[in-house]
Amino acid sequence: MYLRGPPISAVTSTLIRRLAPSLAHRPAAAALTSTQLHRHLRSFTTTITMSASTAPATPPPSATVKGGSGRQAPWHAPEPDTSVPVLKLFNTLTRKKEVFVPTKGRRVTWYNCGPTVYDSAHIGHARLYLSVDVMRRVLEEYFNLDVQLIMNITDIDDKIILRARQSHLFEQFADRHRAAGKGLTKEVVDEIFEFWKNHVARAFGDTAAETWADFHAKNKGLDTGDLVADYKRNLKLLQAASAWDAIQANPVPGNADALSAVLEASREILGPALDAALGHTVSDHEIFRNLAAFWENDFMQDMEALGVRPADVLTRVSEFVPEIVEFVEKIIKNGYAYEADGSVYFDTRAFHANPNHHYAKLEPWSANSEALVAEGEGDLSTNLTRQKRSPADFALWKASKPGEPAWPSPWGPGRPGWHIECSVMASAVVGDKLDIHTGGEDLAFPHHDNELAQSEAHFGCKQWVNYFMHVGHLHVEGQKMSKSLKNFTTIKEALQQHKASTLRMMYLQQHWINTMDFKAATAAEAMAAETSLRNFATNVRAILADLRANPPKFTARHDFRQGLESTLFEQLQDAQAKVHAGLCDNVNTPVAVDAILDLVSKSNVYLRQIAAAGLAPNPNLLAKVARYVTRMTKIFGLTDPGADIGYGFTDSSAAGGDAGASSKEEVAMPYLQVLSKFRDEVRTMARSATKDAGVSAKDLLQVCDSLRDVQLADLGVVLDDRDDGRALVKFVDASVLRAEREEKLKREQAKAAAKAETLRKNAVKKLERLYRGREDPKVMFREGGSAAGDFGQWDSEGLPTHDAKGEELPKSRKKKVAKEYDAQKKLHEEFLAADKEGIDWEPLKEEWNAQGKAWD
Repeated sequence: MYLRGPPISAVTSTLIRRLAPSLAHRPAAAALTSTQLHRHLRSFTTTITMSASTAPATPPPSATVKGGSGRQAPWHAPEPDTSVPVLKLFNTLTRKKEVFVPTKGRRVTWYNCGPTVYDSAHIGHARLYLSVDVMRRVLEEYFNLDVQLIMNITDIDDKIILRARQSHLFEQFADRHRAAGKGLTKEVVDEIFEFWKNHVARAFGDTAAETWADFHAKNKGLDTGDLVADYKRNLKLLQAASAWDAIQANPVPGNADALSAVLEASREILGPALDAALGHTVSDHEIFRNLAAFWENDFMQDMEALGVRPADVLTRVSEFVPEIVEFVEKIIKNGYAYEADGSVYFDTRAFHANPNHHYAKLEPWSANSEALVAEGEGDLSTNLTRQKRSPADFALWKASKPGEPAWPSPWGPGRPGWHIECSVMASAVVGDKLDIHTGGEDLAFPHHDNELAQSEAHFGCKQWVNYFMHVGHLHVEGQKMSKSLKNFTTIKEALQQHKASTLRMMYLQQHWINTMDFKAATAAEAMAAETSLRNFATNVRAILADLRANPPKFTARHDFRQGLESTLFEQLQDAQAKVHAGLCDNVNTPVAVDAILDLVSKSNVYLRQIAAAGLAPNPNLLAKVARYVTRMTKIFGLTDPGADIGYGFTDSSAAGGDAGASSKEEVAMPYLQVLSKFRDEVRTMARSATKDAGVSAKDLLQVCDSLRDVQLADLGVVLDDRDDGRALVKFVDASVLRAEREEKLKREQAKAAAKAETLRKNAVKKLERLYRGREDPKVMFREGGSAAGDFGQWDSEGLPTHDAKGEELPKSRKKKVAKEYDAQKKLHEEFLAADKEGIDWEPLKEEWNAQGKAWD
């Protein structure tokens, strides 16, 4: 076989040899054109490609290497690094960290106990929901797991029923007196005072009301060591004091404002008292539903303000009542529940007697705590012991009494028990197995233990939840948060004091499983961390932009220098390893945050070293570090998800934040106006300089400083002066710059005030010295003088020589009075000199008046 046409390549020649068997049928003398050959080659290549997709490639026999065996060298698979950590979570079911293994591959089913909505959410609630939000983000965005988070809203509960009735009856009472149009009358005060006396008598005894002022002073803040008892006692004391003070501060007759003040101050006393008398008359379901809906909406607003992502599935108890009835029926059928007087109770003894089940898996040591069991049953479910087979049994379904909402059931009108709600709602979404269940540690027993028992009784399974995780308590300045201690802080109040990102950082810097102390030092630490992260991101963005606008000269040398970039890259890898280890270790965010802040600090050192050496930073490495830091802060919920390099969230008032600008003109105009104003000022000064020499370099610099510190700062632009004379331009949240400017002004004012106070004190001190110097030393030891004593004779200068008995003074005493004389002489000379110039005694007079000293 031979070819006609131009020479062919070596690759084509090799393919021809591979193709030869398929062309063997052609006559030996037959010639192939290039076109024919290429057609055969395409066919052959297609065959080879299809074969490669179904069978491993083997080297052709002819592919030999001189001196070789003709085969590829063996490939050695790398051994996995067993030291690389894997995700472990602290499981309350075992009281230790366990390797996390989802039931179905990468899919994670997760149920989080939501709020019972009857009041404002506080910073203790924020601790739970922010912690769960961070853990969820880490599992989803760091470990790339597919999480389905379910959260409930408890809108049927004893607390809701009581609060709804009390609020409804209080408003009726208040409306009745407001409608009378008489303001605060003696009759109204007498009626409220009667409620007040009953409240005080029930809480503290009959004599407390009669001697209220003394009783309150002695018992205010009383600490007996019993936290629960002290909390309840101090709260009742606070409620009584509030009403008493309002009554005393608003004498009768009073206007409508006085009436409102007394009513509002007495709300916590009137509500329960009216409920005790009239609660059974409240039957409208809307009264209960409206209260729950109001506080649910309030809670959701708080979560949005905190940046907590909504649950994938949100459930409400009121929407699952039929499912709850069916769930309870199945538990009865399985032999683990019984009906009594229209209620249904879980049979803890029957459940625990089954070798496949265990009651109180989370806190077995609490199983016999009747106080905790009673607390879990609710304030409206008292005196039920006679209906139960065992004190540990708990209500699955409660027979409704007058004044309580009711739904139909096989056992009569009633409502769900607290514990059954979560079991039913979680199971309705995910079935008979949960990967993760989270909640506050105070819910472990009885709520979560009862959830486990009733769910496992329903499904007949040994383990309904694989990983139970409980978030730690929150204290305020080392104390339990309570209204009685006046350290109760709602989420809205906290957000008035701190930015949402600062609160999140505070929680991130303390491990979710531990008790957290919410205090000023914690907030200061969080704000310092935020400042460090924000400044780093701003600096890097500005440096990268500057390098793009002013690229360094080409040197033909690499910029991965030993001791600089090489060190920073190692520090980046070390930080990444520490962050990974921390997050694998029970989502230990304090470890991760510390590693990130340490990386930022070391990156700043790198930038200072580069600047000191007169070198340009490595933009790729710097961007890599900054993007990693940004990625982690985005995962933690601290940074806008759309940020490439940054920290925090876009402020519409900040530079570049107005995403709704309709044209370049709208975006650019504020900056151009500042530039134009600056130009106008410089031109005006330059023109005046040509007329006279009144404009100095200092004047020009002041205009430049005003541009930098005020006008551009209000637009979110920072100009950092540098040694080379070129400013580094940064975009920063304008609100942050304004806050920093205000803080700087406060510091300067405080410094000026401190300086003025020092000057005032020095002036007063000098005036006191001059005041003492008014006395002539010649008269100081004589009768009526400031140092007069038992002296009888004096010399011509007024120095005493003898005592009143005519005896000469001892040398030691003469020496002492001479020393006093010389000191007064010096003071008097200073006074005389100052008096010639005129002395302003006003500062000393003001000081003495403030001290209550008379001026003579």
